Amino acid sequence: MRIFLKLFIIGLFLVFVVAAIAVGGELIQPTRTLQSSEISSGSLTVFSEPPGLEVFLDQSNIGKTPIHAVEVTPGTHSLRIKDTENEIHVRSGKSLRLSWFKGTFIEVKAPEKETIQKPEEGTAEKKPAEPTEEKTGYQPKYDPAYWPLKPSGPIK
Repeated sequence: MRIFLKLFIIGLFLVFVVAAIAVGGELIQPTRTLQSSEISSGSLTVFSEPPGLEVFLDQSNIGKTPIHAVEVTPGTHSLRIKDTENEIHVRSGKSLRLSWFKGTFIEVKAPEKETIQKPEEGTAEKKPAEPTEEKTGYQPKYDPAYWPLKPSGPIK
């Protein structure tokens, strides 16, 4: 009886394996690859003083300033605000930020990330002096929640 049960389980397993191979034997072709053949676009941001000036990129109007992160094909383009025209170069996957002030285009650098400097070996870390008084709880100097009730200060 035990041998019959083992043979039945093995036979059932083989039936499922053969059915799985017969039904799902075809492979699905990939729809995309890891390395994209497309060129990623860059972005263009334009500010001006005064704001609200018409901006033309390659002789087509792209809007009024400020313009935030407009997708642009990589390469060299012509940018014009009022009577000032300048040739710009947009790199693939990069952001170009320009400001127009008194007829001149100025490239605005993206803010750099703050780097944390580690102390050199052999120098002791200086810790801020801890206050000697113990804090008894939250004591705000000004709590705006009390203002509608009593403009001259907190309720006592």
